[in-house]
Amino acid sequence: MRAVLSVFAAVVLAATGAGCARVTAVGNAAEPPAAAGDWPAGAKEAEVYAQVLRRYLSAPGENSFPAGSIAAVYVLDRAVPGAADPVAPKTGGEPIAESTQREVVAALADLHVIRFIADRATVIVKKDGCEQVKDGGILVNLGPVDGDDNDVTVGVYGYVACLGATWLTYTVHNDSGAGGWRVTGTTGPMAIS
Repeated sequence: MRAVLSVFAAVVLAATGAGCARVTAVGNAAEPPAAAGDWPAGAKEAEVYAQVLRRYLSAPGENSFPAGSIAAVYVLDRAVPGAADPVAPKTGGEPIAESTQREVVAALADLHVIRFIADRATVIVKKDGCEQVKDGGILVNLGPVDGDDNDVTVGVYGYVACLGATWLTYTVHNDSGAGGWRVTGTTGPMAIS
């Protein structure tokens, strides 16, 4: 009888141990499985930023500049919090990874030549008492990608000259059945000077 109980106890302990090991390996059962949007670092940002820039640069109603009037596009190489807020400082921010920058440039090659820059002063010139972007260009500050694997927002500040700037926030949705990330509209206030 003792031998049977010992074998039974060993089987129960083994089953319990395997069950615990399985729970540890799988994780907490209350956590949902990983979404389809688990990309390598920077992939989401590159896709989202490319779609935001494509929309912003192609929509005169949102960037307030006539179609075809933007000759050069400069993008600050860091994500600036409060980019869509006209009164927020346009300093600081997290660097946008070089790999993300390369992917954005490649994704928008059909639209514009995009140049990421480290310092806005390198593209600002003064003409007739007004600061403006050199070469008939626009300087774009992007905000951080804020959200989850399905829906995000990105603030945008576009500057051409002292009386030529826009601030707005785009909503971007990940629709894997329709080709990935796409801008679905704007949210919050929009400002134009």
